[in-house]
Amino acid sequence: MRTERIQLFMRLAILVLFGVVLYKILDVKLLREAIRNVRLEIVGAALLLYFGNIAIRAYRWQIIFNKDGKRLALHEAYLVTLTGIALNLVIPATLGDIARSYYGYKLYGGKEEMLSTTLVDKMFALCSLFLIGAVSGYLVQQYVLCLVSLCSAALTFIPIAFPRIVPWESVNTLLRVVKKSLDREKLLKAFTLSPLLKSGILTLSVGAWFGTCVYFYILCLAFPVTVSFKYILLIMPILTIVRLFPFTINALGPTEVAVAYFFGKIGIQPTLAVLISLTSNVISSVIPGVLGLGIILLYEYANKSR
Repeated sequence: MRTERIQLFMRLAILVLFGVVLYKILDVKLLREAIRNVRLEIVGAALLLYFGNIAIRAYRWQIIFNKDGKRLALHEAYLVTLTGIALNLVIPATLGDIARSYYGYKLYGGKEEMLSTTLVDKMFALCSLFLIGAVSGYLVQQYVLCLVSLCSAALTFIPIAFPRIVPWESVNTLLRVVKKSLDREKLLKAFTLSPLLKSGILTLSVGAWFGTCVYFYILCLAFPVTVSFKYILLIMPILTIVRLFPFTINALGPTEVAVAYFFGKIGIQPTLAVLISLTSNVISSVIPGVLGLGIILLYEYANKSR
């Protein structure tokens, strides 16, 4: 309990620190003007597109879960994905995606399968992200980030390609953060996929990240900024890696600073960059997170009513 309080205090303190940094770079007058002139119809289109992108992620998760002939429907996988987004609002470094297995199991059964599927899904998502991030880092001349992304891609690819050499006890140590654990054989079984299926899932993962870039580009069109889709393709993997920063609430703060930095390199005002980033956070985290929270609350209410 004391450790959890210390972690919460650290996250809030770092959030305040980033808040101060953002306050220093914001132009309040420009911010108000930009908010008044936001094209809400484009923001709405970006929102719909993002919910479509969530469907791609849910489909990837469904494919992995159904690899042994199970029959979890796409809409069920979608609901489980929404609960993960909700939990990511309070659990650092996207560990909410792992914690969602609890509600997936309570809603649809398959306790061990839910957790192992989520781990496999997370590894594929991270591997594809780091691969794209390595290319992106090289092209924008962020060579340290390129090297870190390449090493991270290699690390996340190891359990996908060679699951038997992974020290799964170390993975269970990480899982204890969200009060979960799996035995070695069940983890090995979860990572045992045919080469064709692995290729298909990686391709789907890359497609999901590409869809995220399209969404963010369209969102930018709602604001008085000029940014090319090519540039979004270059920086989005880096911005997504920044979102893995574990010490603030839903990476709030570091992401905005990163967007301001990269947009500043092409002449976009920091105030507009921060506003775009915050709007994106609402669309990609808060709105689907609230829906996921609704699912969690409905489950808890139904459970207490029994």
